[in-house]
Amino acid sequence: MNDAYRDSGIPALGEIPWGSHFCQFYSDEQDLIETLVPYFEAGLRGNEACFWIASGKLAAEKAESLMIEAVPDFKKYIARRQIQIVSTEDSYTKGGAFNIDAMLRGWLDLTEEMQARGFSGLRATGDANWVGRSGWNDFMEYESKVNQSIRQHRLIGLCTYCMDSCLPDDVIDVCCNHQFALARRNGKLELLESSSLKVAKETLLQLNADLESRVLERTTALNSALRSRDEFLAMLGHELRNPLASIRSASEVIHILAPSGSLIADNSLILHRQVKHLTRLVDDLLDVGRIDQGHIQLDLKQVVLADVIALAVEQSRPVIDQHWHSLSVTLPSRSVMVYADATRLAQVFGNLLHNAAKYTPNGGTVSIAAKVCDSRVLVSVKDTGCGIPQDMLTSIFDLFAQVPRSLDRSDGGLGVGLTVAKRLVDMHMGIISATSEGVDRGAEFSVSLALSNVQPSTTDDREFQPNLAKEGLYRILVVDDNPDVRNPMISLLGLYGYEVKSAADGEGALALAKSFMPAVIFLDIGLPGTNGYEIAKQLRTMPENQNTKLVALTGYGKEADIVLAKEAGFDFHLLKPAQPEDIISIFKDIQGSEWKERGCISALRV
Repeated sequence: MNDAYRDSGIPALGEIPWGSHFCQFYSDEQDLIETLVPYFEAGLRGNEACFWIASGKLAAEKAESLMIEAVPDFKKYIARRQIQIVSTEDSYTKGGAFNIDAMLRGWLDLTEEMQARGFSGLRATGDANWVGRSGWNDFMEYESKVNQSIRQHRLIGLCTYCMDSCLPDDVIDVCCNHQFALARRNGKLELLESSSLKVAKETLLQLNADLESRVLERTTALNSALRSRDEFLAMLGHELRNPLASIRSASEVIHILAPSGSLIADNSLILHRQVKHLTRLVDDLLDVGRIDQGHIQLDLKQVVLADVIALAVEQSRPVIDQHWHSLSVTLPSRSVMVYADATRLAQVFGNLLHNAAKYTPNGGTVSIAAKVCDSRVLVSVKDTGCGIPQDMLTSIFDLFAQVPRSLDRSDGGLGVGLTVAKRLVDMHMGIISATSEGVDRGAEFSVSLALSNVQPSTTDDREFQPNLAKEGLYRILVVDDNPDVRNPMISLLGLYGYEVKSAADGEGALALAKSFMPAVIFLDIGLPGTNGYEIAKQLRTMPENQNTKLVALTGYGKEADIVLAKEAGFDFHLLKPAQPEDIISIFKDIQGSEWKERGCISALRV
């Protein structure tokens, strides 16, 4: 079902759009029961908040008992205020009088509040049986204002009118102030609407169906094009490898056999350099395809960062020397270690060095340096080359993106190397960025990675040890359905000395929480099946986890999301991707250590 259309629960209506304001003329209690109970049952199924103002033929107490019979676990919806059933005295005439503007504003405010709490919108009904003759005109003015205001909101309103209390003119008033009406005729509930409204609705439905069909066709075509691109790149790479291998072997034979200093020997060196260049292009093309298709698996382990950078420099030295660049290398101490795939991380730095050499005029300067800052290390590659236009800084890592160059394009390139570097850095849970002062002002590429062996210091300059091992406070549970998020976090916490267990869904989380009794649970919100909010609520009811600290892992950081986390029982709200300093800040807070909030920390106590 399109989210713009909601299941009304009433067979005579079917699906209706947000902003619907309609009415029902009823004769007895059974008319209301047959309409309102399924109306609200459908709203609860659709994750809508529901508000039922009952009076007249069907009082609030009876309405609640009917919903309890119709909806399993109805008390659960009442407890979390997804549905409220009130009387006229607690709504329309609250305070002793009916206020048109206050009532209307109340509906709109309630709709916004319920959306902020995570519900799709608001479904409401109100019975007009309480309105006397003296208040009829005021109530019709209110209905008219509702009819105009409701269209722009995720709100559905059903107003019920007792036929026994309506004069013929009243029926006309009611129909004029609602989009359509329901009434029982010959024992059957029928929809009363004008012919123009029927035509408009049918036209809108057809236009919506046509639009959805075109979007689906376009999406299918784009996905097919992407698959074809990836398959072509992979096929091209494989098809080029065999002839390249043959050419490279032949060039080596020619170079060995040719007299030193001869024309043949000189040309064999040119052939050898160009084959290496072609081989690098093919490797980059293959890597893009493998990464996009999820075929590259990192071999993560603790490695010495200086060794990784040295390997990248060694691999890039030939192209740097070919352009007569001066190279500056600043290595970190051998105590600086990162959790990484050494080969792939060396490929990242190698691609950045190769890119710097390629885009710097002959005789320029290229440098690579590493600097430790708290629990992270920043590796920067700088050059004195052609620079990057400001409007390309955000797109420079896109596939096939290239800085404009002169027509000679002496070094060529496909605009793939930076794309591969970015995707490999992402797989290492790192951050890569580019800066430049503009054209011909050089460029700097920076890679930020978490350290696996450096702990940040506390405000009193003593080394902070992120260990909760006293009184059993060393057990941590990580719950996330994405292994690429879950596994690096498990490894990092394990390196800090914690006992870590993990679960991929809510059911596994609840079982481990009971048997493992962790001190801290990092809980993903977007879990399959039951979401993290509901799991948190269940955890808070378990005696074993009354003192457990719950950390919400989420990609959403609006104020409303933090409120939802607090209501569910979370102690902290942590934005993805979780950085080591964010986790450490939580442990500091748990242990009562004094700490200062820094701009890079997104872990907020809720």
